[in-house]
Amino acid sequence: MTTDFEQVLVDNGVPTTEQAITAEFRTVLSESGSTIANNSDYSPFWRLISAIATKPVQSLVQLLIRNVMPQFFLKTVGESFIELWGDSYNCPRKQAQFLKGRVVFTRSNTAGAFNVPAGTVIYTDLINNTIYRVMTDVDAVFEDGEAGLIVSVTSETAATAYNLEPGYFSNCDLDGISVNNPDNWIDKVGADLEDIEDYRPRIRNAFNTLSHYHTDGVYKYLISSWVGVSEQNIWFQHDAPRGPGTANAYILFELNAPAQSYLETINRQISTEGYHGHGDDLIAYAMPETEHDLTATVYFSDTLLDEEKEAKKTVIYNAIYAAFRGNAAYQMTKTEPFSRFSFTNLGGELFDLVEGLEDVEFSLTSIVSELAIPRLSSLSVVEG
Repeated sequence: MTTDFEQVLVDNGVPTTEQAITAEFRTVLSESGSTIANNSDYSPFWRLISAIATKPVQSLVQLLIRNVMPQFFLKTVGESFIELWGDSYNCPRKQAQFLKGRVVFTRSNTAGAFNVPAGTVIYTDLINNTIYRVMTDVDAVFEDGEAGLIVSVTSETAATAYNLEPGYFSNCDLDGISVNNPDNWIDKVGADLEDIEDYRPRIRNAFNTLSHYHTDGVYKYLISSWVGVSEQNIWFQHDAPRGPGTANAYILFELNAPAQSYLETINRQISTEGYHGHGDDLIAYAMPETEHDLTATVYFSDTLLDEEKEAKKTVIYNAIYAAFRGNAAYQMTKTEPFSRFSFTNLGGELFDLVEGLEDVEFSLTSIVSELAIPRLSSLSVVEG
């Protein structure tokens, strides 16, 4: 349901159209006792006077409707003013953030020392026409006989898309050196500036903090204040899971966020700052996961070259992983708790994405999830 601000003004007697403003102008003239004999609509003099009186008023009224009145309501406030709403409820907007993490360099020839200088670039293969890069933070040295080296890295820009699963950052330009991002490689997630439609419900939840009784809204406000946690990705289990006075919060972390360190901090904050509402005992957990092995058999047009087919198989691989929350490079329908994930819908999105794809078959049927998020333990894209 949209708000018709123009109708609000009309209902309160404010003229909004040129005709209505002109009629109001004539009424004011008449009531003031002014008499203009040459007031024909065809009179240049009258048209000039009418335009001088009505056009500025109409512009101001339309400015009020389009740009001012929407800022009075959280539902309709725009980019220019929403952070003022957040400040009013001590709910600052989550800012863009660089990813911080660790990668592993390895070498087969372990003789002698080898320096990996600060600023060494590690990058992905092409993902949806983009190559993602991270850079080493410090100088690091392979000592004589040492085969592996763990080095801290920072993303090239501040963005959510860098929070990739293990194995994506696999390229560097050092001779004789290979690199990879391992499991649990992220220390601090990358993030975009919080989208206004994610920020809006967080401010709404902050309304609850004005009360002394803390319920879902306050817990969502607290938990979603962390970068990498969306207000929409928090579910509660209210039915005393650990006995009377207990409740659980399950958090679906965005991409490859360091869930365990986040959870420790969140639970410490809940317990030490005295947030209560469902009961005296609420614990936050990561959303449970179900693991699935998936094979996608794809059929391409015969007009494609082998090189083109291989490139399109890579696109399909990454797009499917995006649907299972492995990357943010493609806008795919994603897996959700308490939902049915449709491979028919996934196939349709792949047809829209990949030109020359004639058919795709999946080894799985629809995945029905409850309090769990479907993930891929393995994915193969093969040509039929």
